[in-house]
Amino acid sequence: MARDPRIDRDAADIVGSWQDLCRFPTVAGDLDAIGQAADWIEERLAPLMDRVDRYEIPGYGPVVVGFRAGESDASLLLYNHYDVQPEGDPARWSSPPYAAEIRDGAMYARGACDDKADAAGRLASLRLWIEEHDGRTPFGLIYLADPCEEIGSPGLGDVLAAHARELRADACLWESYLREEDGRPAVGFGCRGSLEIELTLDILASAQHPSYSSILRSAPLELMAAVSSLRTADGRIAVAGVREKALVPDARAERRTADITLPGPSIARPGVTPHLPGTAAELATRFIFEPSISLSGFDLDEGVRQSIPASATARVRFGLVPGMEPEQIVDAVRAHLAELNPDVVLTVVRSIPPAFSPVESAFGDAVLRAAGSAFGAEPVVYDVMTGAGPGALFLEHLGAPIISPTGTLRPAGNMHGYDEHGYVEDFLDHVHFTLEVLRELERSGFADTARGGV
Repeated sequence: MARDPRIDRDAADIVGSWQDLCRFPTVAGDLDAIGQAADWIEERLAPLMDRVDRYEIPGYGPVVVGFRAGESDASLLLYNHYDVQPEGDPARWSSPPYAAEIRDGAMYARGACDDKADAAGRLASLRLWIEEHDGRTPFGLIYLADPCEEIGSPGLGDVLAAHARELRADACLWESYLREEDGRPAVGFGCRGSLEIELTLDILASAQHPSYSSILRSAPLELMAAVSSLRTADGRIAVAGVREKALVPDARAERRTADITLPGPSIARPGVTPHLPGTAAELATRFIFEPSISLSGFDLDEGVRQSIPASATARVRFGLVPGMEPEQIVDAVRAHLAELNPDVVLTVVRSIPPAFSPVESAFGDAVLRAAGSAFGAEPVVYDVMTGAGPGALFLEHLGAPIISPTGTLRPAGNMHGYDEHGYVEDFLDHVHFTLEVLRELERSGFADTARGGV
């Protein structure tokens, strides 16, 4: 990749800003850290924008939004979030999770790629693009930073509804996607939805001695059976009716999935196959179009290890593809569990509907051309971005189609895990690619004019 020479000239400052933002421990709900990071973003956004507003989400902090008018009425919205997942046990990090230490060419920090590489890197890209035009940009810009995406963006829908007129844009450049195992750029469209439920089984008034094991029911074993019943042996959702309205790929979409490289060697243990059963082609199609199920928690009372627990709780997460409605999935799972074990109680923790944006559109063509130009390689198309996010809120309130461009993350970057990291050179490429997207949109426009297809 031949980067814009100004990026290499300013690399120390650009990477330093990325590190600075990663040093704020912005776990969703930590209002002190969230507030400090919001101040940091606003301070750096203000010179680039006509105005910066803060829309407070009670209990979670401000949505920071910058507005810049352009020479035309068209506008592009850039969505980022600046909250992060909890860091877990700090002792399991090779360096402190908020030290943003660089070693062996990579920067290690919670949130390094998800999503502070976007929040910081796009500020650099915007500065360079504005500089190219002596301050007279050809279209308008809206930069939006969400304080609580990692917990489902509670309250964001109210913010978008209340400010829909001023936030309305022609297209939305979503938080970034990953690069393939082989380094090719990947571009995702729309995003999955997410449904997290909590299953609780209370059987005994209190924990009992294990000598009663031969005559008493076991809450954890029965709950394990209930959770296992939700999933087939090959990893699909086993609940009747869940898949009925899910998006089905047409022939063009299936051809696009053939280019996807499944993550494997970089994330697997030696000698252990990380993938579910199926051919590479089958798994690639499932990766994009198959709703998913995973276990996000299973809890017992730590004080009753030598007893029969009175209760157990599990958290199950579903990844939803376009066409699926969270409420219908909840109803189907309730019916399934009522037949299997009526004592299991289901509670919805959070839900986000999926968002669909067409691949074949003027906006999509522009982003894909920019990826090919920036990386010197044909981009890999994900018809549905495999990560979940509040994209449906943007479609509902703003009408802006969503594309997630290539970013800093690679499959082995440990997003949400210990030693999360991104490579410095990948981050600088990320800044260059965002600059190329802005240039391509200037050349070709980005109004979403879908031409059909999945």
